[in-house]
Amino acid sequence: MSNMKKYIFPAVFSEESVGIAIFFPDLPGCLPCASDYEQAFHNAGEALNLRLSCMIEDGEEIPKPSRLRSIKLNEGEALALIETQI
Repeated sequence: MSNMKKYIFPAVFSEESVGIAIFFPDLPGCLPCASDYEQAFHNAGEALNLRLSCMIEDGEEIPKPSRLRSIKLNEGEALALIETQI
C-alpha cells in the first residue's frame, strides 16, 4: 500500500517573448518556465513536486490551494491545475 499523497495546486501560465512563464500563487518562489506548453506542463509538475517535497522535508506546512475563482488573471494568462504525488 502506497503512502503517497496527491496534491493539486493552481498554476498561472503566461506567454512571454522568450517562452512560457509559470507561477503558483500559493507557493512563492516556485517559478518554472518552458519553451512550449507540453514542456510547460511537464516542468510545472516537476517544480510542484520538488517544492512540496522540500517543504515536507523541512517540516514546513503545506498551504491550502487557492480556490480557482479567487485567482485574478491578467490579459494573456491562463489558469491550470497541476497535480503531483509525494
